[in-house]
Amino acid sequence: MNLDDLRQKLSFPLDDHDPDLTTQMQQRLLELGQGKFLQGMHEFLARYEKGDPLRPSLPNKMQFLYMRDRQTFSFALIPELIPIAYQVGRLIGMAFDAPRREGVTLKEALESAIGVAEAFDYGRQEVVTVEESFAVYRTYECSDCYGMPNIGMMICPYEAGTAAGALEMTLGKPVRVVEVKCCANGDPYDEFEVYVGDDDAD
Repeated sequence: MNLDDLRQKLSFPLDDHDPDLTTQMQQRLLELGQGKFLQGMHEFLARYEKGDPLRPSLPNKMQFLYMRDRQTFSFALIPELIPIAYQVGRLIGMAFDAPRREGVTLKEALESAIGVAEAFDYGRQEVVTVEESFAVYRTYECSDCYGMPNIGMMICPYEAGTAAGALEMTLGKPVRVVEVKCCANGDPYDEFEVYVGDDDAD
C-alpha cells in the first residue's frame, strides 16, 4: 500500500456535527473497560488538579494528560488507527530518536538510549533481555497509559513504532517492535519485543 492509497481509504465526508455518531461514540466510551474507563480518567484528572503525584517518580505535567487523552480516545473509538500510529511512530523514531542512539549491536543500540525516556519524563525503561536479533524491554510509568483502568487494549503503538524506526536506522537492518504488555491492558508496565532482520513475531 502507498501513502495516497491509505489517505484515500481514510478520506470520506464526515459531518462536523453528527448527533448519531456522537451518541455512538459516547456509548462506546461509557462501555469501555467494563464501564471503568471514563471514571478512571476523571479520577486521574482530579488527582492532577489536587496536585497529587500521578506517577511514582516522574512529574505531573498537563501535556501528559492532554496528549494521552487524545490518543486513547482515538484508539478506543477507532482501533484501526493503531497500525497507522505505529507507522507514524517509525518515522518519528527515524527522525528524532535515532540520532540519540549509537552502536553496531542491538544491545548497544538499546542501552545507548535507555535514559532518554526518563530524561523527557516519558517513563522509565529497562532492557530485560537482549540477544543478537531479539530483545525485550519495559517501560514503567508510561505517559501513554500508566494509571489507566484496564480497557483490554494495547495503546502504545507510537512507542513501539518509534523504537522500531530508531533501531532500524541505527543498525541498518529491518526492525519490528511488538507491544506485548500495556497498563491499559491490566499489566503493571509496558513490555515490548524487538525483532531484528529476518526474525519476526509470529
